[in-house]
Amino acid sequence: MRLVKDSISKQIYSIIKEEILLAKRKPGEQINPRKLANEFETSVMPIRDALNQLANEGLVVRKARVGFFVRSFTQKEAKDLMEVRKLYELYCLEEYLDKIDRQKISRYLEKSLERINLSSKDREFDELDENIHDLIVKASGNSWLIDSYNSIRDYIIILKHLDIGRVQMAQKEHVSLIKAILDGDKEKAKKALEDHIQRVTEELMVNLSP
Repeated sequence: MRLVKDSISKQIYSIIKEEILLAKRKPGEQINPRKLANEFETSVMPIRDALNQLANEGLVVRKARVGFFVRSFTQKEAKDLMEVRKLYELYCLEEYLDKIDRQKISRYLEKSLERINLSSKDREFDELDENIHDLIVKASGNSWLIDSYNSIRDYIIILKHLDIGRVQMAQKEHVSLIKAILDGDKEKAKKALEDHIQRVTEELMVNLSP
């Protein structure tokens, strides 16, 4: 794959990051800079720059005299992260449900209903899932809260791709959540969201078991 000369390390960074987020590169997998340099027809230096940036963001692990590896998660790390995610999203539902963009959430409902029988994940499912949860947090209008949530967002996306469970169930959970939001039923919305995150957590515990 040939890259344009401008910002080669940025392009490589973006490509590898997307591969990690979409689980095309599996947790714990070693990343070979020389192999990538050959693939991208470039020197090793921009590859290492990109990998070092990803390591600074916590998506890649540097091991001295060994190399670079995609970050892996223990069951406890995944469970703790899902707990933090739940705190953010449930808080925003509790405090800002009436601030959620009704036009956007209605559009997400239509898309969810269109894809209710989806049997496997695809990029459109991923984007819809991310948009629904992001919209809940962004309803706060609190830049500190949003930035803090975004600091763990990449990890949430990675774990989402490790949840290889029931896609149809996830779609139905999204539909229940959105309908409750549109009805203004705060308690029902919170229950739907909590059940959804709990199911994802349980799936992760199974998939991350030793």
